[in-house]
Amino acid sequence: MPPKLILLTIILLTACRPAPPLCLVVRERDDACAYVAAPGDTVIPFGRYSTAATKRFDRLALVLKPGVGWVGINRQEQVLFRAYLFDNGPDYPAEGLMRIVSATGLIGYADTATGRVVLPPRYEAAFPFDSGRAQVGSRCRSETDGEHSWWRCAEWHYIDHEGRPVPPALP
Repeated sequence: MPPKLILLTIILLTACRPAPPLCLVVRERDDACAYVAAPGDTVIPFGRYSTAATKRFDRLALVLKPGVGWVGINRQEQVLFRAYLFDNGPDYPAEGLMRIVSATGLIGYADTATGRVVLPPRYEAAFPFDSGRAQVGSRCRSETDGEHSWWRCAEWHYIDHEGRPVPPALP
């Protein structure tokens, strides 16, 4: 194989390899967080984010951005979405998806591996996916008893991972 072809092959193979994951480091004295590469190089410095929920940062990390709230970011620190809050933090993933929220409070879903918005925020109420479907509502209002909150919606229906309507699960 000619040397130029070998060099080109090495460059292409290197470019196609995914970047190694970053690891979350929390400084004990002030709980500040940072992300470091395997050799120990700081990639995202302490203090940039208030806290982080992602220990292994491959393509998506959930971080608390000052003045904004919980967001999903990519390796270039671009905000991909605002995380839906549940239980005092970002929503829990279910079936590879997590709920996200728009500035107006509408709910959608993002892929938890890549951060790609799968279903843009358009639902007034939305539950996590379970058995391939999620319950979503329209014409909703939020109610609370002080400690817990819930939705009262005029209409409820189920959607699949592509946002298409599906029948409810059989009992």
